[in-house]
Amino acid sequence: MDNEISNEYLPTIGSNTKRKEYNLKKQNTKIRVNIWDFGGQRSFNPFNPVLFKNVDVALLVFDLSKPKETLESIKQEFFEKIQKHSEDFISIIVGNKLDLLLEGEKVKSTINCLLNKRDHIMLTSAKTRENIDECFELLIHTYLRKIEMMDPDTVPNNTAKNFLELIGKNEKELKALVINITDIDSVLTKYKQIPKEKDENIEEKEIHEIKYYDFLKQELEKNAIHKNEVMDQFLINLSKLDKTINHIKKTSNKSGIDLINNLKNLFITTKKDFEVSVDTLSKLNIEEFELVNIISKVKDDQS
Repeated sequence: MDNEISNEYLPTIGSNTKRKEYNLKKQNTKIRVNIWDFGGQRSFNPFNPVLFKNVDVALLVFDLSKPKETLESIKQEFFEKIQKHSEDFISIIVGNKLDLLLEGEKVKSTINCLLNKRDHIMLTSAKTRENIDECFELLIHTYLRKIEMMDPDTVPNNTAKNFLELIGKNEKELKALVINITDIDSVLTKYKQIPKEKDENIEEKEIHEIKYYDFLKQELEKNAIHKNEVMDQFLINLSKLDKTINHIKKTSNKSGIDLINNLKNLFITTKKDFEVSVDTLSKLNIEEFELVNIISKVKDDQS
């Protein structure tokens, strides 16, 4: 999202949220994508059913430099949880850290062992940005096509087509990035890197670079800021409603009808924003509770 990669290892505590929008001016439609990034380590992230409800699209990301443990985890933990709490979602398995890919044979054997031919897989590198945009774009386009067919009242006709025009790509080139497991050998050979020796002192420095307790406190502070932003936006919406109502009281009958119509639209928008805000606050409260528990445990361990 931010085109920035930290050299430090920062595990996700609870979840991080980002939002990306695509404006289809041709049909006056805006596509808003809410992205929830869940941490992969169970010790940091007690799985809560609330976080797995109403999922439209899921990217199940494993580490190409540690394929077995990370791929087993997402298959057993995350995929099963989403299947249980969300119906008819679209998913793709993403092998990340192509820039660290050293042992193609190890990855190949793990994929063949843990995945089947029906699974869709894509290889990416967040560091070099290889296939990152394309991965999201393919899933967004696939979801739009699905909704156009299943729920045409929700998405206008040709939204998927106009989305491709906006990003300047076509469906064929996006689908070409999805790997068939039977072709995994040749694909991994293409990406295989030359092993590099790593300075032990640098590695030790990286391990100790993060003060874990301070990091947890920072995450808790970010959570509090996010909650305040949600509440502030809700109060702003209420203020707009109040101003509009007061304006109606002072206006003439003729212009009052237009104002009432505007007020109705404002109520609808506020209702939708409120529903999103309540859901977001609920999830943020869960994360805050988890963070407090982790911080308490870290304090006990230090004692």
